[in-house]
Amino acid sequence: MILTETSQSIPKKLIAISAMAFCLSALGACSVNLVQADRISISSERQEHPFYKEINLYHNGTAQPLSEDLKKAYSSAISEQTFPSNKCYGNADIHVSVAPSNKAEGSAWYVGAAFIPLWPALPVNEDWTFTFSTKIYCEGALVQSIEFIESEHVEAFWYGILRSDLVNEAATELHRKLIERLAFEFQEQRQTDLNSASDY
Repeated sequence: MILTETSQSIPKKLIAISAMAFCLSALGACSVNLVQADRISISSERQEHPFYKEINLYHNGTAQPLSEDLKKAYSSAISEQTFPSNKCYGNADIHVSVAPSNKAEGSAWYVGAAFIPLWPALPVNEDWTFTFSTKIYCEGALVQSIEFIESEHVEAFWYGILRSDLVNEAATELHRKLIERLAFEFQEQRQTDLNSASDY
């Protein structure tokens, strides 16, 4: 049996289509998610009455509320003894900015992008910055206003899955740092208040 040229080329076309589909799926899979985080410990102190009813994250001109678990993690950083739930509450926003890293250097891999569509080997070299702003009210009066800034460097060789995973990991680390700074800030304030009280 003699195969025609057309029938012989069908497997090659299928392979080419499959390869293209794989590239597209790799580029689009695992989307970036900045409003939830894994592996962040949550104190049980405020499980019933979260200090923050809502925390919005602003990125690329849009606002998204943080996931419930992440919101609870931020709430758990605020001492119930210092700011009791029946008298106090907080408002908070997180603003995200992304900038090319100063460490970025020219790479020969960029040459391929000029000739090959969907060229995947474009290095990503970015600095992600989270600015956390919070205001705390007790009995209707503003008693505290704080702003923290944390940054993480994201460097990836490929777009797609790897970049998304690294950005999500960086976002988790940024949330963890902000929560720790928030807890430390109010722990220091409480210790200062206790020391002042013991002087009398």
